[in-house]
Amino acid sequence: MSADWVNDINRMQTKYGVREWINHATPFQLKKYLEFRLDFIKEEYDETKEALIMEDAEEVVDGLIDLCVVAIGTLDAMGVNVHKAWDEVLTANMAKEVGVKESRPNPLGLPDLIKPAGWVAPVHFPNHGIFASAWSDAIEKRAMAANKARTEILADNPEINSEWTPDAEERMNIIGQNGNDGLHYPPPGPDGYTPGPGPLDGEQAKIDWTKDSEYIRLYGKEGNKKV
Repeated sequence: MSADWVNDINRMQTKYGVREWINHATPFQLKKYLEFRLDFIKEEYDETKEALIMEDAEEVVDGLIDLCVVAIGTLDAMGVNVHKAWDEVLTANMAKEVGVKESRPNPLGLPDLIKPAGWVAPVHFPNHGIFASAWSDAIEKRAMAANKARTEILADNPEINSEWTPDAEERMNIIGQNGNDGLHYPPPGPDGYTPGPGPLDGEQAKIDWTKDSEYIRLYGKEGNKKV
């Protein structure tokens, strides 16, 4: 029988490669990961609430455990010392007193906890793991570094055509039709046919290569080879 949920989840995430993915994730990917995990928690909550409505004890138990798994797993994946964070919250909660909080309805008359004078809230700093690596300033910093590296590469290699072309979607369509990486073009000319039959009718399918961004980079808009 397990006695340490945090260690269990740590082992599980190591087994399935989550920790490895986190170690190589960009700041933007970390932010999207957190959004995914919070959506995951909401999904589990909704399923558990539905199980309560349906009076399904099995799914209520399973849903509540799943909420713990996702929450603890997210903290663990992001490098937080979960045991320490738990102790901070537990210590703060144990310092509360039974009382009545006027702003919180308590129709069942359960023992309610209030914060006495001098109560100290839990402090998790610096036990924040790598959460700050997913915030906007970290994403912007990473983007600026990438832009700086790109600028340096272009400065050292002036022959590279760095102009962005607005026909990305059309280029992807061409790649899909061609069935390869989209870089193997026929020589400039009026035909621009694929070398093989079309996908359905057995005839050669015509593709307008001149609208492809890589074609334009190589040959220019007028079909005159540039490189």
